[in-house]
Amino acid sequence: MSPSEDDDGDEYFDAISLDDDSVCDPPNEILEEEDDDVPVQDWPCTPLRKLELEYERCMKMNAEDLDSEPTIYIHEGSELLSQLRDRLVLLPELKDLSPSCDIETADVGEPGITTPDEERKMRNILKYHRSIFLGDGNAAPAPARGVVCDLDVGDAKPVAQRSRPVAPHLSMKVYELIKKLLEKGLVEHSESPWASPIVIVLKENGVDIRMCIDYRVVNMFIKLSNYPLPLIDDLLIGFESAMRFMSLDMASGFWAIRMTERAKLISAFVCPFEHFQWVRMPFGLKNAPLVYQAVINNCLWGFVRLPGRS
Repeated sequence: MSPSEDDDGDEYFDAISLDDDSVCDPPNEILEEEDDDVPVQDWPCTPLRKLELEYERCMKMNAEDLDSEPTIYIHEGSELLSQLRDRLVLLPELKDLSPSCDIETADVGEPGITTPDEERKMRNILKYHRSIFLGDGNAAPAPARGVVCDLDVGDAKPVAQRSRPVAPHLSMKVYELIKKLLEKGLVEHSESPWASPIVIVLKENGVDIRMCIDYRVVNMFIKLSNYPLPLIDDLLIGFESAMRFMSLDMASGFWAIRMTERAKLISAFVCPFEHFQWVRMPFGLKNAPLVYQAVINNCLWGFVRLPGRS
């Protein structure tokens, strides 16, 4: 049937030619050309711009608004924090989320044993896999392949808690932290029916803060995974035939694991600057350690499950 034919009698609209410059025009300009009386909205803002606008809105709050609901802090080193440490998601200090690793200065050899040619070959291998190595700091690792974090709350109804107020002199610190998480794609804006509040931990110097997410209510509804954690005694028995050992520091390893769509909704948290959800697996959610342990076990299976002595 030719494009002009229509069995249902509906009017046929010709496709817009790709050579038409108006295809690339923003919607604002198109609306203005058609009818100047039609109200025009601003071009949709980016996630960072949206965060900035929310920050500006929050900073316009007057002292009376803050006095009506005072800010609540947890002081570092307090007994309350020690009791809640295992029940709050304590975010690491994010000074630099993308530190580069200097392969050129890496120590890749053993003095008196490895030859310059062997060290050169090893350095070339490291350069080839540069993307998986991180420098100092809590960096955002590349996403792991073949694994996701899923959360199951059964038939539980979503719980949306209120955002807790943050004093103006600390709002900038929270804003900068959320901004870094957005820039690296670790979180995104959310419209989830779930919402867990953030908690501010005031450091001993009384100036710097650590940001936490209070997932205590959400964790009550998440069904516990039955994945078995390895026992240290079993590992020691398996290592009795090993001669060399090494340790690996998985920088921000949880963030390498993607979240499923329903897990994103459950992980949503709220702060004075809007509603967000995790794209990568955060610390503190129930089952997150089990998911991460499963990933490590799969990666190191041939190294930690050693054959016994013959």
